[in-house]
Amino acid sequence: MKIQIKVLGGARAGMTGVFSQARVVIGRHPNSDLPFDPDRDLDVSGRHAELLREGNAWYVHDLGSRNGTFVNGHRITHHTKLDDTDQIRFGEDGPRLEIHLVGDGTPDRRPAPAAGAPTPTPREMAGTPRPAARRAGSTTQRIRIEVGRQTRKLRAATGVILFVLVAVSAFFIVGNRRQQQRRERDVQAMQLRIDSILRASEEAVAMLQGQVEGLADALRGSQYDVQRLQSSLEAARASGSDAEVESLRRQLAVATTTFRAQQLAAQVDYRAINEANQFAVAMIWVEFGQNDIATGTAFAVTSDGKLITNRHVVAGEDGSRRPIRIAVQFNASEQVWQARLLTIDQDVDLAVIQVDRIRGGVPTVQGIGTGTAVPATGDPVAVIGFPLGDDLPMRSAGEANLIRSTFTAGTVSKVIPDLIQIDGYGAPGLSGSPVFDRDGNVVAVLYGAQPGTNGRIVFSVPLDFVTDLLQQTN
Repeated sequence: MKIQIKVLGGARAGMTGVFSQARVVIGRHPNSDLPFDPDRDLDVSGRHAELLREGNAWYVHDLGSRNGTFVNGHRITHHTKLDDTDQIRFGEDGPRLEIHLVGDGTPDRRPAPAAGAPTPTPREMAGTPRPAARRAGSTTQRIRIEVGRQTRKLRAATGVILFVLVAVSAFFIVGNRRQQQRRERDVQAMQLRIDSILRASEEAVAMLQGQVEGLADALRGSQYDVQRLQSSLEAARASGSDAEVESLRRQLAVATTTFRAQQLAAQVDYRAINEANQFAVAMIWVEFGQNDIATGTAFAVTSDGKLITNRHVVAGEDGSRRPIRIAVQFNASEQVWQARLLTIDQDVDLAVIQVDRIRGGVPTVQGIGTGTAVPATGDPVAVIGFPLGDDLPMRSAGEANLIRSTFTAGTVSKVIPDLIQIDGYGAPGLSGSPVFDRDGNVVAVLYGAQPGTNGRIVFSVPLDFVTDLLQQTN
């Protein structure tokens, strides 16, 4: 997506340009990509602002101008996204631009320079007639004439060669200077992105306020990666290596994508999700034989005691085992309840168990049977469960019989019909745990993790399979 800029006011009113380059500098400095008149557009600073392309989006960033930069009448203080037909003003009373986002097929057009005096044409020089040469009367005279003629030819050839050498030298000097300027613009643009990420990551970590420490750690890891890129960028600027700058550009693109997903996840109200759903989550013990006990997580979906868990928790990895006894204990509760297996799903890793004789019913999770939308790649999610069973400390002093669930967060990294992949920021081992969207509705059931990732890449069954399985128990 290219950007078309039309100047609506000031001495350059009517000037239009189309740019595909990643950074467009605007100001009164003559080297600006979009220059304003240095003598009449006095509200515009020398280097006032810049337009930055990130993917198919364009952003405006103030470069510390004296009079500020305004988008649609509002002064900007940070990296601001631009939409089609947005207007930018330089200073409260300065000239305005109108922005249009055009297709990549639109040809680039540099803004036409201000009209000036026409370049004078060279004067026609009248030649003076040469007098007729005397006829050489001797061999010596003829040799002198030929030497003079050859000397004039040599001088003319030498002049042409010198002209070509000067032109070629100028071409390489100008080309090298332009290459340096382009590299410097790229480095400055990446530096701005790095500064923006570091500022935003500090805000995101502060926003969490201890809600999800795993996510805060991931954000700090992104800060470290970006700071490392910042150091490498300074080294690349000093060495003048275009290849190194390009490599850093690719690394920064990956770091930016990762950070944006983490930043989006940090904006979720995790306390509200936990408070609305934690008491519907239970730890499950499944006894298959003497000293053969499996543990996992289950969660209540109906008030009469139906709970969802994983098939492998209650029936083994291949679904062929049959439990002798099943017991559940809800989060923040002392009571242990006996349960029975209702059904298992032969296609996906799901099972339904039933807890009977609970007076008044049990709390249930949100979102079951409400038509909750399937999450998209990049969406933040939360998980409540009991990682590593009862191997983790779950009780506080004075709560000998209580258990406490663990709350973790993540972002969706892949969605296919029978699987939702999550990049997690918490502990592994949460089989059977409910996965919640940013509104606190269940969207999936966690069942496993990618080996070797320490629980950072986990897999879950979409909610549609849960509702289909529950209908079989009615």
